[in-house]
Amino acid sequence: MKPALPIASGRLRPARASDGRELLTLLRDRDIRRYLCDGRLLAAGEVTEMLADSALLDTRGLGLWVLETPDCRIAGVVGLTPVSPAIAGLEGMSGYIEPTIALAPDVQRRGVAREAMTAAMAYAEHTLGLTRLVAAVDAPNERSHRLMRACGFHPFASTDGPRHALTLYERLFSRPSETG
Repeated sequence: MKPALPIASGRLRPARASDGRELLTLLRDRDIRRYLCDGRLLAAGEVTEMLADSALLDTRGLGLWVLETPDCRIAGVVGLTPVSPAIAGLEGMSGYIEPTIALAPDVQRRGVAREAMTAAMAYAEHTLGLTRLVAAVDAPNERSHRLMRACGFHPFASTDGPRHALTLYERLFSRPSETG
């Protein structure tokens, strides 16, 4: 089971089925859905399925966390999940874990995304023992490109995506034998 991850802005706690309504509202935000959902308005059933998939990943320490502020308000979602089928077929992506993040507009541009990604990356490296994370970012999504670079990701390829060209990023972690 994945643990809660403390961050200065609150905590990342494992998502649960009862978070569906708040996550649906978050993921329907125009700016969030533009890239994360390829512009689509998600149906409530899709968010329910997303949370059920996350629960299945929980035994592997993967899935979704909600960003909970100190006043217990859900202000975002962070994920460590297997790459989507849409990009798993691309060279260098199959079998890897991809971080995702979506923050409510009122907590954006405050460093919260970097803080949450840093916590998720540390968990991926030190708890899960992963040596590589990958990500696919829509070409026009400048904020996500900046976040990837700020978190130590490096572009390694580009490809066509559902709506936009995608830049593929990777973040390599040291293997224990390389640090000893």
